[in-house]
Amino acid sequence: MISVAPPRPVRLFSMDSEGFWAVPTTTGGLKAYYQRYGANPDDNDIQLLHFRDSDAVAQWRTEWPALRDVFQDAIAKGQRPVVGFSMYTWNAAEFLELIALIKHDCPQALCIAGGPHVQQAEDYLFDDPIDAIALGEAETTFQEWLDCCDNKEDWRNIKGLAYLENGGIHKTAERPRRINLDELPSALDVVPLSDANGKPLYDSVSYESSRGCPFKCAFCEWGTGAIGSKMYQFSMDRVERDWRKIVAAGIKDIWLADSNFGALREDLDKAKLICELKSTTGLPSSFATSWSKKHSPRVQEIVLLLHENGLLPHYQLALQTLTPKALELSNRKNMAANKYEPIAREMATQGVPIAAELIWGLPGDNLPDFERNLDQLLQVFPNLNIFAYTLLPGTEFYEKREEYRIETIPVAGYGKAKGEYVVACHSFDREQGLQGYLLITAHMLFAHGHILPYSIRYIARQAGVTTATLMRQLLLAVCREYAEQLPAVNPGDALSVYEGRNRIFTESLRDPSRLYDCLQQVIGDYVTQQASDGREIPLSASLSMVLELDKALSPRWGAAQEREVSFSFDARACKQALDELRDPDDACFRAGPQTLTIRTPGGVGDILKEPDGGAWLRGEVQKDAGAATPRVIQPGLESLAREVH
Repeated sequence: MISVAPPRPVRLFSMDSEGFWAVPTTTGGLKAYYQRYGANPDDNDIQLLHFRDSDAVAQWRTEWPALRDVFQDAIAKGQRPVVGFSMYTWNAAEFLELIALIKHDCPQALCIAGGPHVQQAEDYLFDDPIDAIALGEAETTFQEWLDCCDNKEDWRNIKGLAYLENGGIHKTAERPRRINLDELPSALDVVPLSDANGKPLYDSVSYESSRGCPFKCAFCEWGTGAIGSKMYQFSMDRVERDWRKIVAAGIKDIWLADSNFGALREDLDKAKLICELKSTTGLPSSFATSWSKKHSPRVQEIVLLLHENGLLPHYQLALQTLTPKALELSNRKNMAANKYEPIAREMATQGVPIAAELIWGLPGDNLPDFERNLDQLLQVFPNLNIFAYTLLPGTEFYEKREEYRIETIPVAGYGKAKGEYVVACHSFDREQGLQGYLLITAHMLFAHGHILPYSIRYIARQAGVTTATLMRQLLLAVCREYAEQLPAVNPGDALSVYEGRNRIFTESLRDPSRLYDCLQQVIGDYVTQQASDGREIPLSASLSMVLELDKALSPRWGAAQEREVSFSFDARACKQALDELRDPDDACFRAGPQTLTIRTPGGVGDILKEPDGGAWLRGEVQKDAGAATPRVIQPGLESLAREVH
């Protein structure tokens, strides 16, 4: 009787970023590739371990003993189990801990890692128990390595691999980019998308229809590291086959992992396909991507097509900075998207939800310029996404950190695992850096989180007024007001406030009256102080009325609701003017009273746990219930009206 050894256990780990639950296309692609091209597919039991978030990773630790027994049984039979990790900024900390756990309990197991976060292989191989790192595109590298992983002498023949040898790091020859992407089998061929009852297993899919980025932004690893600069794409036949499979499974959202959607001629065909799927199947519910940095006629056509079909949450212009020196050092000085004002006006006139992106902390920037840039963009764009600059391995700025005197603080205490917050460099000192963190946190909560979007926009449109000082004051006041509910947030520590932004957002919205009483007091004190210092700013009682509008439309706890809200002015006309990025005329504030029906989706603390989705769950004006309602000013706002008049 012949004894046949069971397949070698191979486990591939991946984890979503917080708030998303998406198909594991990266590790699924590795499995699909090996099953098609591997020398011994039947001899390797490849299973995917995909985690929703860090809590799911922590839970898996309790399940590890069962897998450890499988590994140890395989080791006893002369096999070396394999674990592979797809490493990104958001999961590296958790995965490095899992790697240490697995290698501690099963040191004979082999560990391979890949992904953007570990391309600087020397930062990991010396300190962490990783046996090999795949550099660049990993499908073929992983397949060839798995076929010979038991014989380290053969690793030298595998392109795109890094590992330790004789106490030093050895990198094999660079693996050439794959030109024909259709040679890669689809992850959807091996990853189940629905359960036995036909219910979708995932909310979304991050889908790659092309690879490469022609730009070499110094803060980004996209065009300079694992992905490469030249753009290649999958065929339309492949894309259509996959997308039809995705919507047939009932998956709601398709997000493209492309770097410059709209740059390729075929991107228009992809947009037409996604709209056709929406029309015939009702899915996807949303479609998002990273847009081309060139606002070409093709990009405009795609944007308008998606907008007309209800598939455009935002058209994002990735400006990142307006400061000339920061643009120069970031290799973005001559980028077409920098001419943003005509683009923003053109899109706004057609009702397109256009937004801009900014990054605080780029070398070459400084706080006064950033504050001016922010006020300038608040007048032009209805939405801004602002990010703190996290120094990432494999980028130009990472390599030049000494030249630019870049000072960093480990993200959430994990150092290289999750990246590093930039708090100072040659163009701004640490105090500016930390004040910048307070400012962008305040913007995330009050503008992007839709707590004070109209008030902030209204203030930004007043000549000679900056929103920066006021927003920081508002943020610190809210932290102090809710100190008992936010024990982990220290108002004296800017990074503590930044890292606690999600809790600040949800806790402060539990009681809208308490929150807006706090905010109106700070705004009143700010305006009074400006006047006492001889810097009277051109705000009047109209600001208190705009604050009424913000309170009525803010995201809410609880279930969806409709309620009638009485205003002391023409709130509908005021809102329309600010939505169109123009000043409400005086007649808006003299007219009234007015009662509007506001529908609020609810969901704060349940569906919405961070300010990033505030605009999605804001209140919406449903109808005008008439103007005969007695004049009502919401409690606490009458005193502000007197103060700022």
